[in-house]
Amino acid sequence: MITRILIISLFVSAGITMSVQAEKVDLKLFTPGSYQQLLSNHENKPVMLAIWSITCASCMEKMPLLHALQKSRPGVNIVMLAVDDLSDQAHVEAVLAEHRLADVENWIFADDNAQRLRYEIDPAWFGELPRTYFLNGNHDRQGISGALSYDDYQSIFKVLLN
Repeated sequence: MITRILIISLFVSAGITMSVQAEKVDLKLFTPGSYQQLLSNHENKPVMLAIWSITCASCMEKMPLLHALQKSRPGVNIVMLAVDDLSDQAHVEAVLAEHRLADVENWIFADDNAQRLRYEIDPAWFGELPRTYFLNGNHDRQGISGALSYDDYQSIFKVLLN
C-alpha cells in the first residue's frame, strides 16, 4: 500500500514539474540603467510597459486581459515589470506562467532602492499600481495609473500605432 502511494506521489509531482517547466519565465532583473536598456531594445517600436505587483488586486484581475491584448496586438511590444521584491521571484514567475504571459518580456525590481528605480522610469510616478506606460515609436510616452478596460487599451493602441 505504501509503495503504491509513493508511486502515485511520484507521478503527480512529475506532472506538476513538467507543467511548470513548460511555462518557463525569463525574468530579467530591473536595476539602475535597465529602463534605458529597455528603451534601447525597443528602438523605433511602440511599447506598452505594464507595471504590476503580486500584492495588487487590480493587477492580478487584469492578467487575463493582458494575455488577450498580447494575442490581439502583435504590433505592440508588451513589457511586464513586477515591482515586487526579488525574494518574490518564484511567485512572480508562477503568476506569469499561470496567465500565459511567459512569452512577453518580463522584468522584476532587483535593487534595494525601489524608489530610485521608480524615479528612473518616471520622476512623477510615486508607486501607484497598476501603472501603464504607452510609448510610440519615438518613445514619447503617456503614463496612466489604475486599471484599464479592454476598450481603453484598444483606443490607446489606435493612437499609438498611427
